[in-house]
Amino acid sequence: MSLRKPFVSLVSNDRYQIGCTGQTVYLLDAAGNELAKFQDTSYAYYPALHPDGDIAAVYSNKGIMAIYSLSERRLVRKFRVTAVNDTQTNVIPRFSPDGAYLYHIEGRKGDMLSSRISVYSTVDYRPVKRLFEQAPRMHFSCMDFDESSGYLYLLGYFLREDRNDYFVAPLNGQSLQNIRSIDQSHHDFYRDAIFLKQQGFTKESYKWSSFAFAPRVNAFIEHLTGRSVAADPFGQEYTLDDLKLMDLSLARLWEDGPRPKER
Repeated sequence: MSLRKPFVSLVSNDRYQIGCTGQTVYLLDAAGNELAKFQDTSYAYYPALHPDGDIAAVYSNKGIMAIYSLSERRLVRKFRVTAVNDTQTNVIPRFSPDGAYLYHIEGRKGDMLSSRISVYSTVDYRPVKRLFEQAPRMHFSCMDFDESSGYLYLLGYFLREDRNDYFVAPLNGQSLQNIRSIDQSHHDFYRDAIFLKQQGFTKESYKWSSFAFAPRVNAFIEHLTGRSVAADPFGQEYTLDDLKLMDLSLARLWEDGPRPKER
């Protein structure tokens, strides 16, 4: 009988599934039968599968990355991705399409709000690049590789004194190219929707998402005030099935967005 767990994340390829409950990482076969389970770090919610199908990276929001060999059913490496006193970010790591690198959004040292991108070699999972460490203050919300082009797209915002400037842009080398401005509602919608997608559209992740939470909050406010809450087009209620049917990619958002700012 296949295993039924309240997985926060559940990702799969043609051979394996990786399910995360926080305290335990489960390795399942394609039919959902348990092959192994790991308890190497707590708060481990965020998995990614290597393109070759045999390696999984699982990030814990305690700042720990765990790397597993699926065929060998074992932990092969565990390392801290940021210093203990640095900002931890709840984001899902992504392998490059060629499998050579693992990308991860991390906090900058000594800056509670800004982000950097760390790039790890999948040969030994040591860092080979730290991108945007000294760039103008910015926060990266999520990242997404485009399957057709292979480009990594980044969603985030520049931190200003009076407001945040939201953007989506492809990474070219070590810099952002053709940055396109978006409004906050587009940013928030794609941040949360792509996060759900990368978690495998599980019921558990949806339950704690803004898509399930916002309608409940609005209903509560309306009950208390007796007035209707003005609905943002991206703040309406979306079911999990609605989201699964959407073309959720940062490349699509970038293609459909406003033209790049002149520099």
